Amino acid sequence: MTDRSERVLAVDIGGTKIAFAEVAGAKLRNRRQIPTPRSGGDALVEAIAAEIRGARPSRLAVATTGIVSDGGTLTALNPRTLPIENGYPLASRLQASIGVRPLVVNDAQAAAWGEYAFGAGQGSRNFMFVTVSTGIGGGLVLAGRLQSGQAGLAGHVGHMSVSGADAPCGCGRRGCLETVASGTAIAARFGERVGRTVTAKDVFAEAAAGNAEAEVMLEDAAAALAETFANLVAATDLDRIALGGGVGLASGVLDRVLRHADSLPTAFRRQIVQARAGADAGLIGVADLVMKKNFIM
Repeated sequence: MTDRSERVLAVDIGGTKIAFAEVAGAKLRNRRQIPTPRSGGDALVEAIAAEIRGARPSRLAVATTGIVSDGGTLTALNPRTLPIENGYPLASRLQASIGVRPLVVNDAQAAAWGEYAFGAGQGSRNFMFVTVSTGIGGGLVLAGRLQSGQAGLAGHVGHMSVSGADAPCGCGRRGCLETVASGTAIAARFGERVGRTVTAKDVFAEAAAGNAEAEVMLEDAAAALAETFANLVAATDLDRIALGGGVGLASGVLDRVLRHADSLPTAFRRQIVQARAGADAGLIGVADLVMKKNFIM
């Protein structure tokens, strides 16, 4: 990556950390990360600018949690994840600070493209990537084009309703997939049952040790994911779904989801696989997008 004309500096903004790397294809160089500021958009821009000032990238690609619309305006779908002003002009503020106009894409959408181009989505036509971690996000590729949507909401499957769920969600609705199947929800629901604070990792360990309550939490999560995947198939006729994220890739999760999916009518079953592009799929995907501009806003 010695040719400056082909250098892409990619940034991935998450709720707890911001990752940076120079990217060529699926290869990363000089990857590093810093804590995510929690005091609004200007602090976010200042932190990013301080990290990359002097790098003089020819192309800047930014993946971020939240809803991205209007070519780079950022709104938090769940303010608990990233506290930021509604409609914050992230792209224009970064351009003013750094001197390069960035492509800004939702992080799960960027990761979906990374999986489609370099990972589990290769060879598919209509593809969905779903990441299950602290929260739940996703990205949708139809006919080889990443879908963003008119307001940037395409692929936010964590906020689709699931049967039997009624807990309030940080997005303002009730009964979202994220309130049942996210790592946060799995831990909170089990913690309520046992009367103590636990992590999702604790719940998996309890289930492995034979705890029936923990087993119920994981089965509920898997059933909700399988139901959501069937709904996505009905709406978009996907041919493949990739499951990723810290919870999605945890031992046994895919098998649980497949078991529930196999109980559904044949018309709504599709190939469900593990994501392969890794934790930096968002960096890889957004860098590839800024080179190809292969998405629909």
